[in-house]
Amino acid sequence: MKKPSRAYVRNSLFFECLFVMTDQYRRGLDVELSGLGAPSTGDPELRVLSNIAWAIRRSFLWIVLFSFGSAILAYLLTYAADKKYTSSAKVMIETRVQTETEFTPQVSGLPLSLTSLESELELLRSTDLVENVVDRLDLTSDPEFSGEESGISLSPIALLRSVVKGAASLFSGEEDAETAAARAQSELELLREATIENLLKSSSIEQIGETSAVYQIQVTTKSAHKAANVANSLASEYLSVLTKMKRDDLLQSQEWLATRIGQIREDLNKLSSDLESHSIETPYTPDEYATVKAQRIKAEKRAKLATDELVVVEDDLAAIQSLRDAGKDQEAVTLAKQLGVLPEGSSEQTDLKNDLEKLDAAQAASEQKIEVLNGQLAALSLRIDMLREQQVQQVQHDSVTKRIENEILVAEEIYRDFVSQLGRRTEQGNYLDAGAHIIETARVSVDPSNPKRSQVAIIALFLVFFAGMAWTVLRELVQNRLRTTFEYESITGTKLTAIVPEIKTEPPFETFFTNDGKFDPQLSHFGRKLLASSDIGLRTLRNDASPNFPQVVEFFAKNMDGKPNQRFSDEGCIIFSGASALPDEGKTSSLLLIGSGCAQAGYRTLIIDCDTVTSTYRDLSQLTADTLKKAANDPRAMQDFIVGTPQDGLDILPLIGDREDEARTKAVEDFFCSPAFLNLLYSLSDSYEVILLDTPPLLKSVESAYLSQISQRVILFARWNSTDKNSVLQAMRELENAGVRPSALVATRVDMKHVKHYADPILR
Repeated sequence: MKKPSRAYVRNSLFFECLFVMTDQYRRGLDVELSGLGAPSTGDPELRVLSNIAWAIRRSFLWIVLFSFGSAILAYLLTYAADKKYTSSAKVMIETRVQTETEFTPQVSGLPLSLTSLESELELLRSTDLVENVVDRLDLTSDPEFSGEESGISLSPIALLRSVVKGAASLFSGEEDAETAAARAQSELELLREATIENLLKSSSIEQIGETSAVYQIQVTTKSAHKAANVANSLASEYLSVLTKMKRDDLLQSQEWLATRIGQIREDLNKLSSDLESHSIETPYTPDEYATVKAQRIKAEKRAKLATDELVVVEDDLAAIQSLRDAGKDQEAVTLAKQLGVLPEGSSEQTDLKNDLEKLDAAQAASEQKIEVLNGQLAALSLRIDMLREQQVQQVQHDSVTKRIENEILVAEEIYRDFVSQLGRRTEQGNYLDAGAHIIETARVSVDPSNPKRSQVAIIALFLVFFAGMAWTVLRELVQNRLRTTFEYESITGTKLTAIVPEIKTEPPFETFFTNDGKFDPQLSHFGRKLLASSDIGLRTLRNDASPNFPQVVEFFAKNMDGKPNQRFSDEGCIIFSGASALPDEGKTSSLLLIGSGCAQAGYRTLIIDCDTVTSTYRDLSQLTADTLKKAANDPRAMQDFIVGTPQDGLDILPLIGDREDEARTKAVEDFFCSPAFLNLLYSLSDSYEVILLDTPPLLKSVESAYLSQISQRVILFARWNSTDKNSVLQAMRELENAGVRPSALVATRVDMKHVKHYADPILR
């Protein structure tokens, strides 16, 4: 066996020292990954908020610069805008209570509520009031309000008017007089509506304070005199509207009073007629009524006397009859004598029988008397009822008469009052007060109110600032690129091994071949850190007797000739494959950096270009389709096409040729999937200790997953702040379908100047 050279021994000792430091670097890397020496964890929502905060921090300076630039631009643009002037008039509603004694008693002012204040404000803003001002000042002929100025107007009414005019112009040759008149009327109505709308936009009517009855009318126009004139006209029109409303109410009340006076007059005539008719139908004169009343009283007295006598006779007769019924004849006779029914005798001894006969005669006489009294009472009762009915008729007649007289008195009083009010209101119509006053007339403004340059600039500044902040937040929420350690590891499920910075001054690939195989010092530093990672496992794999992956064992268990138990060379060969989801991920440059580091450490290293999609070594390839066919029988013949590099110990085997040669490309793809490629690796393992497979992007070629299966370590490269998360997920799915999991994850083309703004320790 050939004795190693002194340079080889020196490089080997250097690499031995690097691997001694691997465990220490790994522990330091774990600390960098989280910042606390623990696995990177945390609440996803807090992480999102943290990312938003850092995104705002990254863009804050640009947002501020754009905001100030927009403010300056807006300030300068205000000089090109039209100058406008604003004038304001103030109107106060009368709130003091005053009683008019000269004319109809009324209240000219009342304490106003918030509802009434709002109602007056809406009255000031009403379209009818503005329309009256438009007619009074003939603003339809004013280009500023009618929209007839030159330029493009975005007003819907102006656009509609232009459409109507355009349509009318197309058919102007065919229309008759009636159509032309209708079109002119339509245009006039549109012009009027546009003028009203523009005046509403140019005016502002606000209440001063929350509870005051003072309103400010502001009008903004291009002419200072016009603004003052329109503002004063609006205030005057408001007073005129109030006066008109009161006059209309007064006229309405006068009409109602006149109508009611006529009705009351008719009612009085009818009541007078009813009274006369009723007086004629009087049943009794006062003397006759007095006689009837006296007769009723006399009859009632006689009836009372007869009733009392009847009660006495009936009681006496009943008492005597009860004693006789009980067999007490003597007691009955004695009681009759006491009651006066029987006269008392002169002798003390009387004949009982004779007394009883007399008693029977007396009882019969009493019964006859009772019948006579009942007859008298019946006659008196009839007499009393008749007299009472006569009195009732008279009383009813008198009450109706009194009611009619009272109605006549009330109607006469109302009639006199209504006639008096109607006369006073007729005189009052010319002296009505509006109930409001103009306390400040609009004056011609000296300084223009618009454009407000400072205000416009401040508004533009804040609008752009908040728009920039909102855009930054939204962009951060919807962004789908890999930028931080957490994003790399959460998407792939693999710990981030190292980073490879991007050198913007010179392309690292071309620099390697033109600068004696030397990379940028910063790039070389990160390359050594990558090789020292335990995820790469260069030293561990070199000491293994066989590959670790079952797929590799299966592939290398037989060769093209079917000979089993084929093994590596005595020194052992390590096969790495570099994978990426998409092209332009920095995979080729990173593999070249790894190969250069391995060569500097004393390992004979070969890079095999397998990237059929974006090969960088196309110009170095001299292979043909016939050569690939011969390589199936003699893989060692491929060694003649190996290209040396400025770095000692590092060679390149470019297998990919011209992109336009489709037949050769197809032959190369078939060669990768054939046993001949495995035999080629066997033959090359005798000459090289490290073989790096530069595979095509996983999402662009199916050969990439196959080449990853025959590798002992798969290194996944993802470009920082460029690779999409979904692309990496699809690439991981392709590897998982092939039964391969990346051993190392590398962030490539990292911008070291901007990465510090992402709050990630490992990427700083």
